[in-house]
Amino acid sequence: MVKLGQPIIPLRTQLAVYGSGMFANSMSNISGLIIPLWVSTFGASATVVGLVFGARHILPLLLSIHGGALMDRLGTRRVMLIFAVVNAAVPLFFPALPYVWAAIFLQMIAGLATSMGWMGAQTLIGQVMQGSAVHAGRLTLALRLGHLVGPPVIGLTWDLGGAWAAFTVMSVWASFGFFSAIALPKPDAATASVEKVSVSDLLPRLSDYVAAFRMLAVSAILFIAIVTMMRNAGNVVQTGFYVVYLDEVYGLSGTLIGVLTSAAAVVGGLGSLSVSWLLRFCSAHWLLVATVVGSVVFICVTPLLGSFVFLLIASALRGASLGISQPLMISILSKAAGSKVQGTSVGLRNTANRFSGFVVPLFMGVLIDLVGLANGFYAIGIVVVTLLIITSIWLARTPDITNADR
Repeated sequence: MVKLGQPIIPLRTQLAVYGSGMFANSMSNISGLIIPLWVSTFGASATVVGLVFGARHILPLLLSIHGGALMDRLGTRRVMLIFAVVNAAVPLFFPALPYVWAAIFLQMIAGLATSMGWMGAQTLIGQVMQGSAVHAGRLTLALRLGHLVGPPVIGLTWDLGGAWAAFTVMSVWASFGFFSAIALPKPDAATASVEKVSVSDLLPRLSDYVAAFRMLAVSAILFIAIVTMMRNAGNVVQTGFYVVYLDEVYGLSGTLIGVLTSAAAVVGGLGSLSVSWLLRFCSAHWLLVATVVGSVVFICVTPLLGSFVFLLIASALRGASLGISQPLMISILSKAAGSKVQGTSVGLRNTANRFSGFVVPLFMGVLIDLVGLANGFYAIGIVVVTLLIITSIWLARTPDITNADR
């Protein structure tokens, strides 16, 4: 079993890390509620809508490894502060530019800013907290608190005040991520930060990408990359066509959709706290696979549920699966990677994350145009679960991964 070390970390540092992760990561959930409602006013096809959703993942797909390398090289806090400012500013441009092309462009910028903030928090779990599953669980709990509060507030604001009010509240919410990043240790205690930054330091380096992809030779890191893509496929469905389905088919208001998200957050928080207890009885890697399967199934059965009560139950079960799986991914990856490449390893995982985030909405958009909205959910579920079964067979035959749990 995984041995759960719990290094002693100052409370101020813990709260700064958890706050930075919460306000950055929850922007994805908030965006996943407000952007579908916003784009639905354009009257675009499902394929174009899928492109808007997928655009959020384009820059993180290309630049996550570079961003992680910058955190290793220049200091995590410094990088997080820059993107926290961008994260707070971008939402205000959506209602100011009510066009599909603008939504695509802004989604690209917002996706990168959110991604870098969340990557920074994960990197600090490895750099400062030694990959502790306990602290990773607390970080995940903080994320669930953000998911509990943020989406209902945005949904209610949308219902009461419309687009401008909702996007303004979204900007204010993101600004708290900046203040959390300011509270991180200065100078950055996690890394040997470069004092003077040159232009060459900021440019992507081929060597960083080569080094990152070489890390896939480590079986545990390859495993996390694969599972990350499968898990994120369910997330992409939730932050895209799930909201469209709830709005168009079930006729739910923004407030009720936010309540479903909050239910997942509440149960997910309990799931995060249960990780250390569950690891007494189950291998971390197999527990991760099982909970990722659950997180995908509980979102892809949405068209079968039929009532708000069943939607609420499915959302809660999905939240539990997400809450358990997230700290496991963070902990397994940080322990498999070296101490000097924590940012790069997180960037590699985020690249896998964003690859599925870009491909799945486009694929699902085309499927929906061809076979209908409900069948698009079923098709994604079948594909992802099948790939997870294949991954499980490989895991069972790769002892250098499973032996790490002992």
